[in-house]
Amino acid sequence: MKISVDGGGLGGKLGERFGNYVFSENLIRALSLYDKKNKYHIYTFDRLKPRLAWSKIRLSLEEFKEKKDVFLALNQAIPLYVSEKIISFCHGLSYYFYPRLYSKKDYSRLMNQLKEMIKRSDYIVVSSEKVKKELVLINQLTDTKIVVIPFGIPIDMSTRSTPGGYTCKYFLYVGMKHSIKNIRFIRKAFEKFREIREFRDYQLTLITKNCSRKKLRNLYRGATALLTASHYESFNLPVLEALSLGCPVVGLKSAIIPELQPYVNLANNQKEFIDCMYKVINQKKDFTLIKRLIKVFSWKNYVEKLVKLYK
Repeated sequence: MKISVDGGGLGGKLGERFGNYVFSENLIRALSLYDKKNKYHIYTFDRLKPRLAWSKIRLSLEEFKEKKDVFLALNQAIPLYVSEKIISFCHGLSYYFYPRLYSKKDYSRLMNQLKEMIKRSDYIVVSSEKVKKELVLINQLTDTKIVVIPFGIPIDMSTRSTPGGYTCKYFLYVGMKHSIKNIRFIRKAFEKFREIREFRDYQLTLITKNCSRKKLRNLYRGATALLTASHYESFNLPVLEALSLGCPVVGLKSAIIPELQPYVNLANNQKEFIDCMYKVINQKKDFTLIKRLIKVFSWKNYVEKLVKLYK
């Protein structure tokens, strides 16, 4: 079968390479590793120009010139013309539940994408049961149209590299610098954490841009813990990255999907969050946890489940 893939998510600038960039890169690599039967056509900004009206018009022209069997809408956007089956990937509904944290332009664009995705997709792939339930609830969709496939551990953060056996005196945040990520909460919690004299030499490292994946891997390996406090998450890849390298995670409940909750130090409010920060200082790195993560969060499993939707 001929499969088209919207690889536009790979066109982000270095400072914006989180979330969808990491997902797109890993899925495309996984498809090349684990699906040798189908032929993939990857659309990227480097190969198709100009960027103007790229998703709607430019991709439509390519689809019209050479008809395919399946279109993978990795970025939630669907071209005006697609020759066959459409499988869309929904990356969460934070804009729906927290519209005040988005500009009017972004909110309108994302809502339009959601409506079109629901109307035109044969399947909608989501990364957690949480997002599936939300889509069913707010759009009255059938369960059969929404397919849950959890992300795999990012390939460059896999356990082929030795997990960190050392711990330095710093807490880590990794992600976009966006209001939905609730970085202000993390800063305030960290300030209160340091009010006790013996913890004043701890630092808070915020990675919001311009960080190589190699450097990020080393930061995970040495951190006391990863901190996450988003108002909303559809998956939270940095949590999986940190855990896969032996880095504990302290997470506000709103930032941790149910599938990841058993593996993290979970908090419901600021006080519990700070208590968890104290707790992880003496928490030994659990390397047996990694074996459990590999079984549940696998790109090989992801590809096998995705390919079944092509037929």
